[in-house]
Amino acid sequence: MPARARLLLLAAATLALQGCVALALVPVAASGGLLARNVIFGERTRQAIAEGNAIDPDDVDVAAYASFTLLETSELPAPAAAIPDEGPLAALHTFAARALAEEGTRYSVLLDNPASLSPTRARCQKEVPAVLVDLDPAGALVPLAMGAAPDPAFVAVLDDLRRKNVAIAWMTDREPTEAGRIREMLLATRLDPTGRDPLFVQRYPGETRQSRRRALLETHCLVAIAGDERADFDDLYTYLLDQSAASPLEAMLGSGWFLVPAPLD
Repeated sequence: MPARARLLLLAAATLALQGCVALALVPVAASGGLLARNVIFGERTRQAIAEGNAIDPDDVDVAAYASFTLLETSELPAPAAAIPDEGPLAALHTFAARALAEEGTRYSVLLDNPASLSPTRARCQKEVPAVLVDLDPAGALVPLAMGAAPDPAFVAVLDDLRRKNVAIAWMTDREPTEAGRIREMLLATRLDPTGRDPLFVQRYPGETRQSRRRALLETHCLVAIAGDERADFDDLYTYLLDQSAASPLEAMLGSGWFLVPAPLD
């Protein structure tokens, strides 16, 4: 069969593809600047083409055009979100990626002495970099209802940091009995696509988030924290009667501390 006829048939198949159980579309650069697309035909599509075209679709050598990917759905997946160019998520991504290039002794984004209200950082004892994301919205706990749709840009940023060997850790004041549910939500939303990210819940009543942050620092170098309020960065904000006393710590915002919406709120 002439190559032009095969290409016309494939184009017709793409337009006629309605309700097929499986399909695969893989662009291929062909000789002469032509573009071919592979299609796995469903039975209804075969009939539609046969009725309107004298060429038998069984004669089309699909494999000759390129390799194909079989999908278990009749819909093509949505394109992956891009990493944002601006805003707090972009700043988080840039800061964490830059921290990987640092040489010599690294410093975390945890305060060395919170009581001093000075932005002096605690030294890292471990080399594995990590970003901590606080799941609880301000003044509440992370909702346990399924169906949350996180910002796709958040997912893209975390995925890229993982590819750069940055660990992603999660924190909430939910109890241990609710950890399984939270993991299901993180997995379903692709915030944690493998279900293996460290998750810090409140292990006993009254356990502070600061103690859990310090526990993370024992195994990782905490290079950034994402939260929707300042208390997500250090517990001192929950005890200060005069928040202005912590004004020296504002230098940490955008430089290790990043105010972003709670991803599952």
